[in-house]
Amino acid sequence: MDKLEFKLHRVPARKDLLHFVEENLDSNVYEKLGKDPDRWVEELNIIHGLLTGQSLTAGIDLIQPPQDDPEFKKLGDRAFLYRGDKREYIGLWVSEQKTRFDLSKNADVPYTSWTNYRVGGYGTLNINPKYDDLDYELFLPENFEKKSKIVKQGNRQIFNFDIQTINVYAKSCYIEISKLYEPPSYRLTSVSRINKVTSKQEMERFLKLAEHGVDVPEVLAYYEGPVEEFLFSKRVEGQEPSKFIETHRNEIIKQDAEMLAVLCLFGYRKVGFTDFDDKIFDGENLYLIDVDELRDLYCPVSYNFRQMLLNPSNKTELNEFRKAQKDRFVIALRDTIYMYKDSLTPDTESKSLYVKHFYQRIGLQEPNESELKDLIEFSDDYMTWDSYMFMMTEE
Repeated sequence: MDKLEFKLHRVPARKDLLHFVEENLDSNVYEKLGKDPDRWVEELNIIHGLLTGQSLTAGIDLIQPPQDDPEFKKLGDRAFLYRGDKREYIGLWVSEQKTRFDLSKNADVPYTSWTNYRVGGYGTLNINPKYDDLDYELFLPENFEKKSKIVKQGNRQIFNFDIQTINVYAKSCYIEISKLYEPPSYRLTSVSRINKVTSKQEMERFLKLAEHGVDVPEVLAYYEGPVEEFLFSKRVEGQEPSKFIETHRNEIIKQDAEMLAVLCLFGYRKVGFTDFDDKIFDGENLYLIDVDELRDLYCPVSYNFRQMLLNPSNKTELNEFRKAQKDRFVIALRDTIYMYKDSLTPDTESKSLYVKHFYQRIGLQEPNESELKDLIEFSDDYMTWDSYMFMMTEE
């Protein structure tokens, strides 16, 4: 399968870092920034690093601010914000009174130094070449939100709208913000960590899973801005698989087990895999329509992959990892069957069928009768991996 090369369009970004702070951390950020710009620049740099993994960039005296532009807004005596149409001036501006040596006067003279912090500016819209004939501006958030129906709010917004004859879902990137209970004195907000699944990461997951036989929605485009992102996918016709269990149980079992196997092969576990709300069945094919909740299958255990691969003649550590890997696969399989015990796999026959298809897709020899019994029978106090992790991390 050839790699899909998306066509890139550079576009003005609707939101910047200060929008993110205003909406998620401090609604009075502009007033506070105007009073103490130096400390807030330090805080913004921390937040920008948590959000993007990069430091906040700044230009000192490279260009002068557009002081005559009405969009050049004063936040305080030294702090100004520009969000106008002149993209080269976009950002937070902070002034400082300095002196420099003037040769003509043979003396130090005062001047105003301007630092421009690039808290926003441009984003990119990346279009599937199959849909390059569509007007790319229809995918910009300031345009599609006006005609959309909001499907979901919260950590991740989902919108639904039409472009010509195509029904589109736009999913904002998943963002989870962890906050400090008692922030240290040098901090101005309480944010401690930002967990973000980007639109590009989700797009790549969809394409990777599709390449290995999992049915997923067709990706139309993805948008990346300084603080907001969207993945655009084509609507999948069908209903939740629970509507078809009585009529298509064996087919759903086969495809669901194979889907779980592919996730394991890629080192993923999906939170809520058995809930069915992230899957669609159209009478023939089972689709996985959301992959933002994929997690590392091997977490929290850490493996020394370098050591096991360095010496090709010493397979001891590699064999130990393969055994541990199979154990992780089996845990994922058992947890899934257990969670499906009241729906998809309520009896021995359906459980056995799920195991069979999982093992075939993984590429392992099918379990014997004794091993199968261990896989599909559960004690009264059985605890899934997710339940165990939740219990261990609960305060």
